[in-house]
Amino acid sequence: MPGKVASRLRLVMTNSRRIISCFQFNFLEVLAVKHTFFHDLLMKWRKPVFLNEIAMAGISRNDTVLLIGCGVFPSETVLIAEVSGAKVVGIDNAKNAVKLAKTYVQQRDLTHLVTIEYGNGTSYPVSTYDCIFIAINVFPIDNVLQHLAKHMKTNAHLLCKSIYKDIPEVIRNLGLDDTFIITASQENPKTQSYLLKKR
Repeated sequence: MPGKVASRLRLVMTNSRRIISCFQFNFLEVLAVKHTFFHDLLMKWRKPVFLNEIAMAGISRNDTVLLIGCGVFPSETVLIAEVSGAKVVGIDNAKNAVKLAKTYVQQRDLTHLVTIEYGNGTSYPVSTYDCIFIAINVFPIDNVLQHLAKHMKTNAHLLCKSIYKDIPEVIRNLGLDDTFIITASQENPKTQSYLLKKR
């Protein structure tokens, strides 16, 4: 029982950090969608990380990609499409974020490759996607990972952004290490990225 309580507390802390991350960047992302200065500022930090993740996931133009938690400023959603030519769906469970993200995609003239939808990572249909990205602002991460463990296709890749190396710990605590194996990882400024496959 004490072990279960400790695991539950660690999970609460993990989701709390993700909630804080979401609110920290929300204001900057709104500015980035509306003003070039903030767009360039955020992309200067994000782009190298995103390019490494895209390469790590090995995305090709024939893949279908889902990004859970695209946010107000769907920078990685757009970059995946621009770099790989793949069709990408970005989802978010905040209606205002979806509205602004759609506007950003239209401004970039990428509606032929990028679709933004309202959706929740705990229930969104995932079985047709070749690669699924989970953003740093996604919570509750445990419920999202459990949904993906049940419903994503066996040969799909899963790219998870992590704070304080929380993804391996969450997988272990949920007993999903029998379902997922980490095949690659990278250290980013303040975050980590993990590439997972189903066993």
